[in-house]
Amino acid sequence: MDQFYIAALSILVIVISMFWYTKKPTSKSPPLPPGPRGLPIVGYLPFLNQNLLVQFMGLAHNYGPIYKIRLGTKLWVVIGSPSLTKEVVRDHDSVFANRDAPIAAQVATYGINDIAWSPNNHEWRKMRKIFVREMQSNISLE
Repeated sequence: MDQFYIAALSILVIVISMFWYTKKPTSKSPPLPPGPRGLPIVGYLPFLNQNLLVQFMGLAHNYGPIYKIRLGTKLWVVIGSPSLTKEVVRDHDSVFANRDAPIAAQVATYGINDIAWSPNNHEWRKMRKIFVREMQSNISLE
């Protein structure tokens, strides 16, 4: 009877993972670039080899200069072209500047009250001006 439960549990896990693997996203999120499909929990991690640069170049050759890859539970968008990277960093920097702070950063900075993790807005610009004026002046550096 014990083997029956183990067999039923393994079949159930396989069926659930197949449904999860083939399901379509139902949210109204913007479309993502194409990319390789990974396994349900670990993503594309088991398929990475030692030479990541060559593997990422091969993925860029297959999927184009912008592609998505899931490493573990995190979704990453990889930009493989220098011209596109320059456009993202220079032209659209305000869109990509804000990032989620980890819990450790929230605790260490008393609710994200520092230059590194605060959102890119007028308060961040004020903090940056104060930092440059007070901490990076010639007098304080000497």
